[in-house]
Amino acid sequence: MKEQDIDIVRRFAIALDEENYEAATSTLSMNCVYLFRDKIYNGADSIIKTYQGNGEAAKSFDEIRYGSHVRAGDEGLIVIEFWDELIHQGEQHRHTCEQWVKVEQGVIVRIQHHDLQGERARLEEFKTKMGFDVESA
Repeated sequence: MKEQDIDIVRRFAIALDEENYEAATSTLSMNCVYLFRDKIYNGADSIIKTYQGNGEAAKSFDEIRYGSHVRAGDEGLIVIEFWDELIHQGEQHRHTCEQWVKVEQGVIVRIQHHDLQGERARLEEFKTKMGFDVESA
């Protein structure tokens, strides 16, 4: 695995953490594929819209902070661990997930979302407690 590939994925992750969607788009192949749970998104614009939509939905919390860590994964993949620090009505919740990323010829060509065990249920529980619709989790 090339260090430059890890750097590309790191730039992508940081751009998303900063909600800099233009910078995030610049790291994606125009034909990139994003597998998110039971959905497939094709193309950089379609993919970035999913991240923007999640970012907009998160603004209903009183405060949110994003973070990420990038590491080499198995079989040539690069793993991004994303976390969201959600604060609402004085309560705090940290949600974590992984995305497994493939880079070819200097751009991201594939992203696969992975919910970590129990994370999605804990997020839904927090959102329910705070009075939010859990369908958007």
